[in-house]
Amino acid sequence: MKSFKLKILIFAIIFAPLTFSLGIWQVNRANEKIEILENYDKLLFSDPLVLDNDHKNWQPIKTSGKFEDLIIYEDNAILEGKAGYKIYHLFKNLDNSYIFIHRGFLERNRIKNNLPEVGVPEGIKNLEGKVLRRTNNSFIQNIQESDSRIIQEFDLNYLKERYSSLKNRDIYVYLFNLQEEDEMKFSSIEKPVNMSSSKHIGYAIQWFGLCLALIILTIYAYRKKDG
Repeated sequence: MKSFKLKILIFAIIFAPLTFSLGIWQVNRANEKIEILENYDKLLFSDPLVLDNDHKNWQPIKTSGKFEDLIIYEDNAILEGKAGYKIYHLFKNLDNSYIFIHRGFLERNRIKNNLPEVGVPEGIKNLEGKVLRRTNNSFIQNIQESDSRIIQEFDLNYLKERYSSLKNRDIYVYLFNLQEEDEMKFSSIEKPVNMSSSKHIGYAIQWFGLCLALIILTIYAYRKKDG
């Protein structure tokens, strides 16, 4: 019996702090999501600003210029259960700087490398949208696809290495997320948060519940008389 109690104690010592820490982490994530949404709401109806590298994420922005021929397809996008691509289209601003326009989501054809057709709008265009800063996922890496236009995630440095024509160009580090009302926008896919704060709180309650259960189990085991 003493051996069983010792095992329970060791198990609790290891996993009670772990489950408690995971609960705290979920609470912190919930607070982050609340802050992101509050900032998003503040920016939502602000006037669009001209391009600048210091703009915050989701800041309304505007530019004028011309679409280039280079179109990039980010793989593994999912919208309403359908697999497809996020479409990034290189755009030359009137001041000769460049930015990739996020034109939205297009469903994938049955054959992966048979990419959906994307036309190049002609003439000078006046665009409005929002800043979209992408945080690179350490679990996702760009690989050399048979079609050089396909990428796994947006990484400007990677694109400059892949396309020599981009190396010496002044390109903004963030994406220009084209507004939904624009006729050149495909299906909108980006959201300020992918998981609501309430879900994080739900997960936190589960982790705290497991921590409490471990503590109660340990106390019960030690108060129970040896048989």
